[in-house]
Amino acid sequence: MGADIYLYWDGMTEDDKKKQICGFDITNGKNGYLRGAYNGHVGYDAICILFDGISWEKDWKVCIKKLQENLEKLEIGLFKERKKDFYKLEGKEVEMQSYRDFVKLAIKLFEEGKRPKVHFSY
Repeated sequence: MGADIYLYWDGMTEDDKKKQICGFDITNGKNGYLRGAYNGHVGYDAICILFDGISWEKDWKVCIKKLQENLEKLEIGLFKERKKDFYKLEGKEVEMQSYRDFVKLAIKLFEEGKRPKVHFSY
């Protein structure tokens, strides 16, 4: 069990949607998908920090400033303190990078006027 977070936006294509269907891949932030499991995995803690202060009861219109502030909290907090607990692939911090990529995509979409939103599924 866990939380699945999906980014969607105006003009999202079927190909964009298909890229988000990835079998709970915790490294798929670049396509607008984040995964956090309830089983004590550090990724769920990171999701709770990234979306701190945001209602999970409905789709959330992305507030870029809040998302950036929360990512900064992750960078100086959990990403440093529990770095060894995050999933790595060939020595690369692929799980932490997924959060950075998710925020980067949200910023890009916002700047392009595509009104990104977040859907929480848990």
